[in-house]
Amino acid sequence: MNRAKKIWIISEFYYPVVTSTGYYMTEIAEHLAQKGFDVHVICMGSKYNETQDLCFKKEEKHNGVCIQRILTNNIDKNNFLKRAIRLLWASWCMFFKILLNVKKGDALLVVTNPAFLLLFIPIIKKIKKCKFYLLVHDIFPENLVAIGKLKKGTKAFRWSKYCFDRAYAKSDVCISIGRDMSEIIKEKTKGKNSIICIPNWADNDIVFPVDKKETLLYKSVKKLQGKFIFQFAGNLGHAQGLDNLLSAIKLVDNQDICFLFIGGGAKSETIKNFARSRDNIVVIGFQDRSTQTDFLNACDVSIVTLSDGMFGLGVPSKSYNIMATGKPILMIGDKESEIALCIKDYDLGWVVNPNDPVALKNTFETIYLQHENLIALGNNARLTADTVFAKNLILDKFYRLFSENMI
Repeated sequence: MNRAKKIWIISEFYYPVVTSTGYYMTEIAEHLAQKGFDVHVICMGSKYNETQDLCFKKEEKHNGVCIQRILTNNIDKNNFLKRAIRLLWASWCMFFKILLNVKKGDALLVVTNPAFLLLFIPIIKKIKKCKFYLLVHDIFPENLVAIGKLKKGTKAFRWSKYCFDRAYAKSDVCISIGRDMSEIIKEKTKGKNSIICIPNWADNDIVFPVDKKETLLYKSVKKLQGKFIFQFAGNLGHAQGLDNLLSAIKLVDNQDICFLFIGGGAKSETIKNFARSRDNIVVIGFQDRSTQTDFLNACDVSIVTLSDGMFGLGVPSKSYNIMATGKPILMIGDKESEIALCIKDYDLGWVVNPNDPVALKNTFETIYLQHENLIALGNNARLTADTVFAKNLILDKFYRLFSENMI
């Protein structure tokens, strides 16, 4: 293997951001560096959410990875128009940064954030004659249709789909994070490139099961104590189908059932306003990733939800650390989506179709009445985290991918 060739990780978010894409790209980069690759990163110096107090350096080396950042004002990811304008500017800046630094024969591992940058990467590939690996966390512009930001069939949709389809197809390898996503990519690229599936992972070395009653969160929130708790933790955004979830909660009369929401996003205020009129809902803001063993364990059942129309367009990464805590999963979404398939394959919980609040309400009550089955489901979840989605197993798939191709 010729280790002299560089791997460039291209991502909107990177260390010290430890949320979502920033966390995953950092772990992948550092694992490849640890394995002996010459790894460099080009990213933005922007936060993922407003609660983070982070300091960004323009250039630094961290855990064997050389990082170059483009420093700008923080992106308001909950304001769609402002985010779109800022990301277009960020993509333009990153394009020139990549063009100046990447050499012939280098490899690019590009994640689908910022989205507009994808349209420029084929130009870089052609000029620099480098290999282009695309790690697909989101599929554009189809995901904008799913969250109601773009209408299918319009000129804007057809034009943007044509441009993005060409960009996805220009990659040498598309890395999907779910089986459903692989299907969508195959249709999108018309089989013009190689598609492999490498899912996100469970932090099974640092996230583990804890009795609900022993968690600090449970002990500190009186409304949770003595209740059967369903928890939703993560981005409270448009893609999660949260209106359907709230409609189902409104139908629940059982006072022994409580719903815990943890996180923030575009739907935060909607959920907070909804919670003010009900005694069975607790809403807490973003929690530091370092405390996830505590807050993910502060429930009986964890909820994972995607809105109708999100099939193959995203995979909720939190699902894997839920498995690591040994909590059963209630998935609201398409029954052929990646997490729904995992629930079926490994017997981890339940799947309910989106946009059916009555069925969801009935499932809440059925789970409560059959809570003696939770132990077996939880044991299955932890075993799956350890044997299928363990962090070291998944990261080694990235190592093997580059080892086999950078010769």
